[in-house]
Amino acid sequence: MIRATDIAVGYGGSAVSGPLSFSYADGQCIMLRGRNGSGKTTLMKTLAGLMKPVSGSFEAGGEVILVPTRIPKVKGFTVAEFIRTGMLSEYGSFRRPGKDAEMAFEDAMRMMELEALASKDISCISDGEFQKACIAAALTRKANVLMLDEPTAFLDVENRIMVLQTLQRLAHDTGTTVIFSTHDIYDGAKYSDSVLSIS
Repeated sequence: MIRATDIAVGYGGSAVSGPLSFSYADGQCIMLRGRNGSGKTTLMKTLAGLMKPVSGSFEAGGEVILVPTRIPKVKGFTVAEFIRTGMLSEYGSFRRPGKDAEMAFEDAMRMMELEALASKDISCISDGEFQKACIAAALTRKANVLMLDEPTAFLDVENRIMVLQTLQRLAHDTGTTVIFSTHDIYDGAKYSDSVLSIS
């Protein structure tokens, strides 16, 4: 279970959103919605431990991973190599990943339908394909909470639906809590179990 108690988020001690209180059981897919400037990204960074809350508290019971928007596509890495970077924090740069890690890598590639792009340089794939690779990299990590900031922003309709379905299935099948922000309220609501609104 994740739980926030009177959490307010912002910069320099000044809140831009909150206080908020919420709790969700494990294995739920949660859509975070709010107008531009309402603090969605700031809330996600705070829940991921990248920023301190202005007030209140948050409990996740384990690791929280945030997949941000606008990750740069650095030339010289294949899609497969980029996705494997998600495992470096657990296994280190000089230790070969074991069978479990390899299985996690293969599962992530398959779930995001990236097998055909495995050997392509990430600088040569579309923004939508790269966004799916970013999500796949996060899926290789073992986390209690997976948060995605606008994961469908660069995807066409078909891939947008596939990603949202995948996130909901991931939550239900693994017990991971998935939180994603989106401006695509209609499709987001169809593939989420709960909606967290901020203003």
